This record gives sequence, C-alpha cells and structure tokens, in this order.
Amino acid sequence: MAAPPETVWTIIVAAGSGQRFGGLKQFSELGSRRMVDWAVEAAARASAGVVVVVPAEQTSDPAFEVPRGATAVVAGGSTRSESVRRGLAAVPVGVDIVCVHDAARPFASVELFAAVIATISQKGVDAVVPGIAVADTVKVVDGTGRVVSTPDRASLRAVQTPQAFRAAALRAAHAASPEATDDAAVVEASGGYVVVVEGEPDNRKITSADDLRWAQERWNK
Repeated sequence: MAAPPETVWTIIVAAGSGQRFGGLKQFSELGSRRMVDWAVEAAARASAGVVVVVPAEQTSDPAFEVPRGATAVVAGGSTRSESVRRGLAAVPVGVDIVCVHDAARPFASVELFAAVIATISQKGVDAVVPGIAVADTVKVVDGTGRVVSTPDRASLRAVQTPQAFRAAALRAAHAASPEATDDAAVVEASGGYVVVVEGEPDNRKITSADDLRWAQERWNK
C-alpha cells in the first residue's frame, strides 16, 4: 500500500434505517458474523483506525456488540451525509486519507481498499472511487417517464465503496452540510478531482431480502 497505514482511517456507514429491507440489514447475519463485522474487518486491515456510524439507539443499548476492529462508534444522523459528517468528526485531524465504506457491502476486499488508497496517494487527486462497467442500456427520463436521452454506456460506471478521499478535501466538501447519495458526489460538487478505478463484481450492496439471500448463497459456496 502506497500510503503509510497511520495516515489512513475509514468510516463505516452503518446508520441506515433499512426501510427498503424491512429492518437493520447491516446487522443481519452473514456466515458466522453480521454484515457490519465483515466490512469493519476489511477496513481495519487497511486502516489505522475505523469509525463505525450506527443508529443512535444502538449507542445506548447495552446489548449492542461493538464490531471487532472498531476504533470508535458514533451515533448517525437523519441522512447518510449527516452520518458521514458525524463519523468524520471522530477522525483525528492529522489523518491524511479517509475512506468511506457502506456496511451493506460485506464483500469488499482488502485489495480493493488498497487499490483506492494507493491510487489517491500516487495521483494526488481528491477522491478515488471503485466502479464497474454498466451492462444494460441506460435511459434518462423526465417526470412523466418520457425518455430524454440515452447516454453511451461505455462512459458509465456503477459506483461502489470503499471510496478514498484526501481528508482535507472531504472535510471542506462537507463543511456546508450538503446532501448526496455518496461522498464522491459531495466532493465533485465542491469542484474536487475524482477518478474511478476498477471495482469488484461481488462488491454488491445489500438492499433487499433477495440481496441477502444472494449474499448468503455466495458465502456458502
């Protein structure tokens, strides 16, 4: 890994309410552990510290099991972006690189963490995100469902986490409390330089019961 481990911390976002899933999917069992535990394990092997952001009620629950490898556990906010900001507040000021990873992606490898960290270290960009090519044709539609355009799928990538950031760039981008579906979009909106590296097909986000069944089947192979 290009960056010294002490300069890298990771925020694991595990504060979602799981409305689409019907429960707190990040704490669902996968193999011998919860999904969040797998995410933290990979992050801990690539980082000097790991901040896990969980639903506020979990922080006051004496039965809550802190993921092994977590450096700190903090209460999340009402949105994903707010949860990331709360996690970022727990990252030491001297840290150079911050990764942000979704707990609902339990199969992200340590090698993928290493790839985004190494790329941001070597290229001097503000953010590096993993992505995979889009297989399907994508249509842009308006509010009525009318097709507005058909972008060239060769230029499209389905973006994943972990995403790596220059800590200063991520803090500056979040300073005005923006909202976005991922942190790369926050940095983009602030004028940051973001690049994409190759992601992993199995690094799938678990958002439904069908996704969890897929994950369990993959785990059992």
